[in-house]
Amino acid sequence: MELTPTAPKVRQVLAFLLVRCGKLVQVGELIDELWGDEPPASAMTTLQTYIYKLRKDVLERCTSATLHTRVSGYLLDVSAERGDLLRFERLAHEGRTALDEGDAARAADRLCEALALWRGPALADVSAGEILSAHVTRLEEERLRTLELRITADLELGRHRQLISELKMLVSEHPLNERFHSHLMMALHRSGRRYEALEVYQGLRRMLIDELGMEPSAAVQQLHLNLLNSDAESRDEGASAPLVRGRFETLLVPAQLPPDISDFVGREEVLRDVRRHLVRPQGENTAARAVSISGMPGVGKTALALRAGHADRAEFPDGQLYADLRGSGDRPTDPHEILEGFARAIGVPAAEIPGNLQERSKLFRTWSMGRRVLVVLDDAHSVSQVAPLLPASPNCAVIITTRRGLYSLPGVRHVELDVMSTRNAMALIEAVSGRRFGADELGAAERVVRLAGRLPLAVRAVGSRLAAMQTWPVEKLAAQLESLPRRLDLLSFAELDVRARLASGYRRLDAGDRSALRLISLLPPPDFTATTAARLIGNGTDEVEAQLIRLAGCHLLSVSMGGGGEIRYRLHELVRVFARERLDEELLEPAARDRPEAAPAAAADHARAVREGVRPARENGRPVWESVGERPDCGHEHRDPHMVRAAAPAEPPPRRARPVNGVVKALGNG
Repeated sequence: MELTPTAPKVRQVLAFLLVRCGKLVQVGELIDELWGDEPPASAMTTLQTYIYKLRKDVLERCTSATLHTRVSGYLLDVSAERGDLLRFERLAHEGRTALDEGDAARAADRLCEALALWRGPALADVSAGEILSAHVTRLEEERLRTLELRITADLELGRHRQLISELKMLVSEHPLNERFHSHLMMALHRSGRRYEALEVYQGLRRMLIDELGMEPSAAVQQLHLNLLNSDAESRDEGASAPLVRGRFETLLVPAQLPPDISDFVGREEVLRDVRRHLVRPQGENTAARAVSISGMPGVGKTALALRAGHADRAEFPDGQLYADLRGSGDRPTDPHEILEGFARAIGVPAAEIPGNLQERSKLFRTWSMGRRVLVVLDDAHSVSQVAPLLPASPNCAVIITTRRGLYSLPGVRHVELDVMSTRNAMALIEAVSGRRFGADELGAAERVVRLAGRLPLAVRAVGSRLAAMQTWPVEKLAAQLESLPRRLDLLSFAELDVRARLASGYRRLDAGDRSALRLISLLPPPDFTATTAARLIGNGTDEVEAQLIRLAGCHLLSVSMGGGGEIRYRLHELVRVFARERLDEELLEPAARDRPEAAPAAAADHARAVREGVRPARENGRPVWESVGERPDCGHEHRDPHMVRAAAPAEPPPRRARPVNGVVKALGNG
């Protein structure tokens, strides 16, 4: 009895539920599948109508499937023996297992039975949306992989003559599939047609060079060399199985992703964007999909990457690889070392891992070709560090986190992560602290997350502090954050240290940019222009703007467009606090320590004059900050020369000393 619905949208819903049978399908996923990025206002009502028709016209007359309604979606249960997809996956797994155990006959039977369930392209009569198209791609890849394994089993059973015609057709249909070429070369050789086998290799090599600019994989080249030397086995059919199956067939399936964070909060829209790009259909694209997540220190880049990776782990059944590139530290990890770790993770013996970076990168690309692998590269430093670690297959995906946007890396989706909303920050501090703030505590809790800059790392730090001190009133923590001169002391708890994260990025700046960051921390919030910063620093506007752009590239500044096309810059509150600390500790406090002959009160007064002795003025309707000592009616002789010299850092002095409009130039040397 034919029960397939005729309405295209109902058929599409049924197909989606079937490819995800036994798993919960979120309502949002169904809406995205049916209408993409522009669902109608009636999407929810229309979807419920489709579900009703599906139940009435199909499921009420089908005893082998049951549709369950859950709070956030639907779950379709199908009998294991009635669902083609479930049977295919079970038989394919049994065939792979039998082949790995050396039982080629049983493997061939199971794999043939699995392939017999295919009666044409996957979901050929369904109008697939973006998400369902990704599942179609996955199913076709699984079918091809099962077909490769069945041919491997047939070769091990000595059926090479019967395979030649089929393999020639497969090579024509899949010209970039090296496994089919290898199988055809071996089948021809075993049939006494060695010269034809060599011609197959030459044709493959020419095509790869012309289309992709690359040589065949190391395994195919080795097979070609064996054929040239007449070393490929032709008498004992089973002896050559390792060549046919390829050097990677029995390697491990890595699962290296660190654990997901259970109290992950918010980021729904960004997470959808990342996941949509990772699992999108590739079409004619031949490159791996890549997403680069950038943002200021502590904004939650790694947490977002791991959440996306775990959410889509099923889309990458051939493995998930993870590497900490330590790009924000003093010594970023060498990609040569990372590739060695990848090779060990997939089971390559240590003796077979190449010694140089280029060959290791080729080995990794060869292994990943034709596979569905997710690679997470955390805390990347530069494009040159990342490039050798990228897989070659369009079925693979890469998530990169970085403090610097890797905008010169081609074909990458760039996502800039901002601080959390107040609502999500409140949800996070409640989740971490284990508290639920009553009406009398909400105001204080909101002050805490505001003083933490809504930065996830800082919110986690204060939440952990509240968790460790359950009797501590949140009002007291808010008061301390407001009153303490060193707020970052309270934004540190165990390994959660905002100051340390900011310091790692600060150390990587050159001396001039560190100086600029320290000095612009004197400017009043919320934002400023390059012209205002140039007056403070005392350099030309173009030179200062170049510094501000570099700081923004490190996500220590944010950039926005003001009225009239004016570019404005903003310091995050915690970056401002950190930069003022550096100004005090590196310049002003050492100056006071180095002047034992000066009266303490005079040193303190002068330090305060440099740090706080500014008055607001207005120019063109906007506030401009000027040093008190730089007013036209106040000459340079009013500065204490001892204090100016003491305030200069222990770095090479400028080539030419001169007065400037703003803080004394000596403060800006490093």
